[in-house]
Amino acid sequence: MKRRKLVIGAAVGMGLVASRGLHAQQDTLLTIVGPFGPGGVNDIVARMYANKAAPILKRTIIVANKPGAGGQIAAQTVLRGNPEASLLVASNTFLIAAHVYKNAGYDPIGDFTPITPLFTTSAVWVVRADHPLKSLQDLVRYAKSNPGKLSYATNGVGTYSHLQMEMFKKRHDIDLTHVPFRSLPEGSLAVMRGDVDVAVDTPFAVAARVKSGSLRPLAVFGPRREEAFPDAPTADEAGFGEPNPLTIFCGLVAPSRAPAAFVEGLREGSRQAIKDPEFVAQLRSGGVSPLDVSAKDLREIMTMQNGRYAELIGSLGISLT
Repeated sequence: MKRRKLVIGAAVGMGLVASRGLHAQQDTLLTIVGPFGPGGVNDIVARMYANKAAPILKRTIIVANKPGAGGQIAAQTVLRGNPEASLLVASNTFLIAAHVYKNAGYDPIGDFTPITPLFTTSAVWVVRADHPLKSLQDLVRYAKSNPGKLSYATNGVGTYSHLQMEMFKKRHDIDLTHVPFRSLPEGSLAVMRGDVDVAVDTPFAVAARVKSGSLRPLAVFGPRREEAFPDAPTADEAGFGEPNPLTIFCGLVAPSRAPAAFVEGLREGSRQAIKDPEFVAQLRSGGVSPLDVSAKDLREIMTMQNGRYAELIGSLGISLT
């Protein structure tokens, strides 16, 4: 129910933003380009941000999703467009895809500059409520005895969810079949239908389906248990903790060729928007946490993780054209 309220609130808010923008002559259009399909946490939080930032920046802000190719399409759209007209929703996948795809067409650090952090979250692995797997131990045990028979859903090749499972497979010497979808909600729906065994998702996206009894979490890959399903152990508690886990982040970036005054104006307005009490409360009610860092700090996080992903992807041998 919380997620439904969040979705409705974001949608209504965007309508108000659009209305205000149409009647403000000094207003100019700013498009936030998302790399995944609608309905996921990145998409909804981007719309929440737009609702808060538009009156501060005195601009009409819309969100347009361009999913596919691990986020390459969205990244290239922003990179090649007017540097003062669009921002990119950037997350771990934004970094990963640059190393997975031989011709990604962008350098995530050199070609883009951070504008604002949006949130941080954990990953959660879920199965259909009546699935025989009850724990990560069950998953590993079954996968070892039945290589390739279990399948897992992600929001695409070269995404964070894909890389996380591939690292888990390598660490525990097991084999699961990857089934990519255009968004995390599509993957979870496939699990509910019984088409796929496990989905790598976020607490935000699956909380309502867990509460309704459609999905069941196996474990949370994060520093603590989730309020939405407190009985689900962390991966560390289950005995499958990740060595040196990387923070799941989401923020907005602009092309590095954008004028300095434009960038600084967006950063200042964004600082006000993301600290708005209502915005913070909406994040927490949806099962994600504010990422309380500066744009400079976000660049440092991205630079560190970019180097780590280059090493990990090379070790896994994941490469796409």
